[in-house]
Amino acid sequence: MQVVEFSSQTHDNVVDLPPNLHDLNGRPVRIILLAKEGAAKPAHAAGFKAVSLKTKGFRFDRDEANVRCKASRGCLESAVTVVI
Repeated sequence: MQVVEFSSQTHDNVVDLPPNLHDLNGRPVRIILLAKEGAAKPAHAAGFKAVSLKTKGFRFDRDEANVRCKASRGCLESAVTVVI
């Protein structure tokens, strides 16, 4: 049995596997879920309809964004341990 630990954010009752674990897709796994306490869903702003952003000249770098997110730990909503 192999033990793998990673952090993820749940959505629609789904926990996404990080790219380095995609070989586990379709395999039976045992999952232990450790959710952060007090990490409730953010309330939706009342009356919020739309946003308009000017993105001309904006360059998005996914790797850079992930580094910033991990450094601030703002993107880690829950920790998941997968036991194979």
